[in-house]
Amino acid sequence: MTTSDPLVGATLDRRYFVESRIAGGGMATVYVAHDLRLDRRLALKVMHPSLAQDPSFVQRFINEAHSVAKLSHPNVVQVFDQGEDQGHVFLAMEYVPGRTLRDLLKERGRLGPRQALNFMAPVLAALGAAHQAGMVHRDVKPENVLITEDRRVKVADFGLARAVEQSNQGLTRTGTLMGTAAYLAPEQIEKGVADARSDVYAAGIMFYELLTGGQPHTGETPIAIAYQHVNEDVPRPSHFLPGLPPAVDALVTKATERDPRYRPSNAGQYLAKVLEVLRALPESPSGAQEHMAPVAPSGASGVTMTAPQLIAGGAGPGTENATMIVDMNAADGYDDGGDDDFYPDERRGGSRFSRKRLMVVGAVAMALVVGLVGWWFLLGRFEPVPDVVGATPETARDEIRSAGLIYDLSEETVYSDVAAMGEVGATDPENGERLTPGDPVTVFVSKGPQEVEMPEVVGKDVADALKDLEDLGFEADRVEQEEVDSPDNAPGEVVSTTPEPGSVADREETVTLSVSRGIPVPSLAGESIEDAESTLEDLGLSVEVVEEESESIDEGRVIDQSPDTGTNVGAGATVTLTVSSGPPEVQIPDVIGERVNDARKALEEAGFEVEVERILGGRVVGHQSHTGEAPEGTTITITGTPGGIVIDPDDFDEDDDDD
Repeated sequence: MTTSDPLVGATLDRRYFVESRIAGGGMATVYVAHDLRLDRRLALKVMHPSLAQDPSFVQRFINEAHSVAKLSHPNVVQVFDQGEDQGHVFLAMEYVPGRTLRDLLKERGRLGPRQALNFMAPVLAALGAAHQAGMVHRDVKPENVLITEDRRVKVADFGLARAVEQSNQGLTRTGTLMGTAAYLAPEQIEKGVADARSDVYAAGIMFYELLTGGQPHTGETPIAIAYQHVNEDVPRPSHFLPGLPPAVDALVTKATERDPRYRPSNAGQYLAKVLEVLRALPESPSGAQEHMAPVAPSGASGVTMTAPQLIAGGAGPGTENATMIVDMNAADGYDDGGDDDFYPDERRGGSRFSRKRLMVVGAVAMALVVGLVGWWFLLGRFEPVPDVVGATPETARDEIRSAGLIYDLSEETVYSDVAAMGEVGATDPENGERLTPGDPVTVFVSKGPQEVEMPEVVGKDVADALKDLEDLGFEADRVEQEEVDSPDNAPGEVVSTTPEPGSVADREETVTLSVSRGIPVPSLAGESIEDAESTLEDLGLSVEVVEEESESIDEGRVIDQSPDTGTNVGAGATVTLTVSSGPPEVQIPDVIGERVNDARKALEEAGFEVEVERILGGRVVGHQSHTGEAPEGTTITITGTPGGIVIDPDDFDEDDDDD
């Protein structure tokens, strides 16, 4: 807390009184403020003056703030208001006392698999809600994940990187982008574009960091780190943690594929995989890492919630992980340490040497010289092209250079029925043709045969099917996808292929994958439990019923459902229905032996309706119709008897409504 900041003690927009400064980052300073109009404490994020002076940024900032304000989710830091006052552009947002996920990592070093998954679930739920709303975070990292004092998880700073990145003030330009180098997806670095899969990549990097305690790519400069994201795969966490369950290992690998086509298409899909692994994860042996209290998403109980249900549902960054403008132009000439191909001197050859010899040879040896020259020009000076088809490019390079020829590796690839993918498929000139030393031989790498056997991908997730086809050499623009209704298959599962599995597939022709869109879950809120169960069973879905007390929903009616309305699920999937069990029951006071008026008062204060019957004008309660517990508002009949006579309940007719 400091008072040297000129904004501390000021009131912005005649509404927000700034109490103290709590954090500062690369783009903004965060203050605790008091909303004088609504009398509540909140956080003010005030943009740095250099950004606020750019009209383009201010407009984009306002637009992004409007979008984020519409995003209501228990795991998202809520934006309440946006404004500008005397050059200060600010966001009024939910104040989240607590700490960041970065703080927790610094304290603990790393987390065990179960604890890491418990943190990832609410983060992905927040991102999934944003992706459903058409928003991309663009700066997912532990610094932007807040942990409240009651251990709830909230994600902050949606849309802020986009507003800065697209401003035209000169801070960003062609070849620059906004973000944190350690978490940037390759497509953000190469093309400057980001979508939901870019957030999935950053989440995968963060998951890696939670498990191992370190980032997969490090370097002295942001450019060096960005270069690794583009050119190197993220290593498996099990490389450093040999005992890590393979399913957890695969979660990191899947999310951090360098090609975005092979990642989960959004955070919702990734969350579903995370929950699936978390449910199947065996209980860990005793250890400090796994005995932290689990972090549950708002409204969740442990990990029993589904991905659609979770989706529907700071301290400033350190220098090494600060959001910054990365100048990709500085990467020009960046040396990755690789060796350039060595090309022999084209001037090398025996012809000049022989000609010099001829110039100094005397007339005595003229006949011999003529013979040698004749042999040289007719045959001796030529070298045959080596047979390198089927060899590796490295072996081909060595053999061609050994023959005194220039090795020229073409970027063009060719089909070959004799050379496997990655081997040499052809040369130009072909094997056996004779060349003068120093002439080039162009080498073409094989991409395998043009016709292959169509793989069996029916039943696989579409991303895995695409990966299998790519491994066979099919280019992305040769594979088409079409969604079909298939209640027996999970959403995103391949139902059929054209050509059929096992048949011949031409890699120059189009391959079509028919992908299941699943079964859309109907709206069941307000239905009776009988009707709701019947509807779901007719669709081939399983039903799980959870009862919950409700004062507003009639007993036996559906209050809520999971997955939510419109979510696509596979056949046999379980839909959880929350059904009203009626209002809560309260304890009925025992008024036997009390005076009638006192008994009436006690029952009414407990929340019950009271009817009084008297026998011979009796003033002492000898019988009451209900004991134990009953819903609030139940009518209790008390019977007054003379002299405090207690009436046996069996004397009353059970069919008498007054009883």
